[in-house]
Amino acid sequence: MPRSEAVRDPIHGYIAITPLERRGLDSREVQRLRRIAQLGLTELVYPGARHSRFEHAVGALAVVTRLFEELRGRVGLDSWFAAVERTPTENEFQHLVSVARWTALLHDVGHAPFSHVTESLLPSGETHEDRTLRLVRGGEVGRVIAEGGAQLLEDVLLCLDPHCEPEDPALAFVREAISGPLGADRMDYLLRDSWGTGVSYGIFDLDRIVHTVLPVEREDRSGVRLGIDRGGVSATDGMLWARASMFGQVYQHRTRRILDIHLCEFLTRILPDGCYPRDDAAYLEWDDPRVWNQLRVAAGDPTDRGHADALRILRRGHHRALPERIEGDDPAEIEVELHRWKEAALALDPAFDPRVDLVVLARDPSRSGEIPVCGGVERGRAWVPLREVSDLIDRLTPRPFGRIYIANPLRHRGEEISERMSQG
Repeated sequence: MPRSEAVRDPIHGYIAITPLERRGLDSREVQRLRRIAQLGLTELVYPGARHSRFEHAVGALAVVTRLFEELRGRVGLDSWFAAVERTPTENEFQHLVSVARWTALLHDVGHAPFSHVTESLLPSGETHEDRTLRLVRGGEVGRVIAEGGAQLLEDVLLCLDPHCEPEDPALAFVREAISGPLGADRMDYLLRDSWGTGVSYGIFDLDRIVHTVLPVEREDRSGVRLGIDRGGVSATDGMLWARASMFGQVYQHRTRRILDIHLCEFLTRILPDGCYPRDDAAYLEWDDPRVWNQLRVAAGDPTDRGHADALRILRRGHHRALPERIEGDDPAEIEVELHRWKEAALALDPAFDPRVDLVVLARDPSRSGEIPVCGGVERGRAWVPLREVSDLIDRLTPRPFGRIYIANPLRHRGEEISERMSQG
């Protein structure tokens, strides 16, 4: 695969790209990602967190390329291409690499401004994956991919389709190599977000994991999935710990969470019908700079419907969290308790203007625990799930919790709410 140019990246160094990929990078859909923050409003907590979805997309392309090239170099094509029903030739390999690179590059094209933060404001029932598929299928970047062949575009669209598990085992493997528990998406964003925020929580041994990945045949013989050699268990544990730490310390930071709430409330007030446009051309006009401008305008106009929320974001007048965290195992029960606290605050003084925030983390360890581990296994099995050889998996099961936030001017009276609740 000829690669004539390169992107200089702070995480992965030089990332080579082909002339066709360069044209895809220059498309309207991909260039918009430069104006979509990877971590929403996290820069207001960690000032260095200004990296964009564009950087992450190019980084994911680099990691998935390393995964495929490592597999070819270590195990050869014969041992796993037969399992994915492909002829083990260089042309077939290069086609799958191209599909993987384009899919990695485009997997976040449909993100709303500030990424996941405002995804709830997409039209009803829509996710950023849905919008990604539409933008690629009907957009400029889709026409660029088609110049590489109709089959290339068709395969990329299948890999991007959130409602369709590819029947082609080769494409199913591509999707797992990007979005699975050992996928390029996760491995890039952890390192990149750790670098951007200036914390060390997300750092793990990427080189070791890439060097120990293996194609493992599925139990139903429907293709292969990504596994690791026994020597990669510690590095994989390190990645899982990094993910849990980043969620606990960065992604779920209490200030970042309340800023997210204020931003969504602001946009609900200013967007027509309270959501982003369904029309793709109109949607592409929405990016972070447009929202920042709307915030500045609203902050300067006391009559603007978003004035209060704009001040909370731009002037650090955001609500403050009470010290108590409402914890438990059942999110529904936590939510009931949160609303009890909210009612208590309102009964004391409506000016508390409370906000409740229920934090339910994805139970990823149940999925990561099934990563196949090969080599040195017992009882004659070809592989065992990671949960059987890892000392860490069981410790990573997240528990839901909730917080109560009150208006900034009354934060010194927060103990009144605590006292009311302690009295029953």
